[in-house]
Amino acid sequence: MFLHKKNDKIILENRFSTHQRITFLLYIGGPFIIKFFLLLRSSSLNYIDFLLLIFCAAVYLFLISIAFLKRGFIKIDSNLYRGSFFRGKLFFKKKIDITKTPKVAVLKFKKSQKLAWFSIANPDAATTFDSLEINILNEKHTIRKPVIDLKKEESMKKAISFLTTNFYLKQETYSPDF
Repeated sequence: MFLHKKNDKIILENRFSTHQRITFLLYIGGPFIIKFFLLLRSSSLNYIDFLLLIFCAAVYLFLISIAFLKRGFIKIDSNLYRGSFFRGKLFFKKKIDITKTPKVAVLKFKKSQKLAWFSIANPDAATTFDSLEINILNEKHTIRKPVIDLKKEESMKKAISFLTTNFYLKQETYSPDF
């Protein structure tokens, strides 16, 4: 008889921006896809070439799955994990220790991301965006640990709701008491 573990999860936002995906797939995946097409065009594939062709295809498919990851939270038993999901399936997870941090707060930051390979006329091209950082806090708010950064307010509200309903976390306004 198997014991069923109850897993609750919430998938929130894309892990990478479109610009980051393109850069990742071109710079890291480019050599694999070029080798794949060179081998595919070859008129005579021997055993080693065929294995290399399969290897290049597998690596590029793996890179595509990494580029299109979404991030969120998962509850396994009574533990909280930050998860990376691909097509709704958990790909990676990292445990978040909430035993000494019973509070949760959201901090809003203005951030910018530089854009690679853009115009010489504007070499410092960047996009600015609001970052909603969810943090876990101790009782006095003197210890703050960032858990996840989100860009959409709707995603932040879903995340806070998930954290406060599935765990003994209470949402508060960040106000350290030194």
